Amino acid sequence: MRNLVLAFAGGVIVGALTTWEAARRWERAAWAWSWTAGWLSEAAWLAREAAGWILGVALVLTLAGAAVWVAL
Repeated sequence: MRNLVLAFAGGVIVGALTTWEAARRWERAAWAWSWTAGWLSEAAWLAREAAGWILGVALVLTLAGAAVWVAL
């Protein structure tokens, strides 16, 4: 009977420690995903800004080229 109680207590301790470790890892994974999502959101915003600038420069160069072509 004593061995059964010791085995049960050991199982409870191992279960509690395993649950605690799983919760800690889950929290770290959730934080990592949140951090990654923030950076991806900022990267997407920067890409949109860059695309706008690239289109603006292409438009200006096209208009300048057309003006030079008409002038010649």
